[in-house]
Amino acid sequence: MSSIAEEFNERLEAFVEKYGLSHASDLLERLTGNGSRQSSLKRNQLMGNFLQLEALETFEITNEQYKENKAKMAREARWAVIHLYRNFTQFSFNKIGQVMGITHRAARYAHEKCEALIEVGKFEQAFNNRYDELEEKLVAFIAKI
Repeated sequence: MSSIAEEFNERLEAFVEKYGLSHASDLLERLTGNGSRQSSLKRNQLMGNFLQLEALETFEITNEQYKENKAKMAREARWAVIHLYRNFTQFSFNKIGQVMGITHRAARYAHEKCEALIEVGKFEQAFNNRYDELEEKLVAFIAKI
């Protein structure tokens, strides 16, 4: 159990270091606020739509490629969207699958593949740069909603 707490603290420290204490605090307040269930659901849907649209620009692909293409860039864009969506909403893979129109197994696979790409860092530098850019855009978007 302590490893989960340690991992959480490491991620929280990295987040605060990257975005600043004030900004991190505002984001946490918005994500954990006492808003209604309906507004929370709407916020998560907006976040999903935003992520998908920004992934098109960040990974330099079209909507058709994003949805159907098996090219490396299109796959990586989908993986990044699902990974970020999972990390920022804490939705189950079933729920992500419903929102994204895929199976829960496909959502889990995408999340695991993205984790693997992030872990190898320097070997997948292009992906990591795009992932970081997409994450920064998402954080800025969350701050606005």
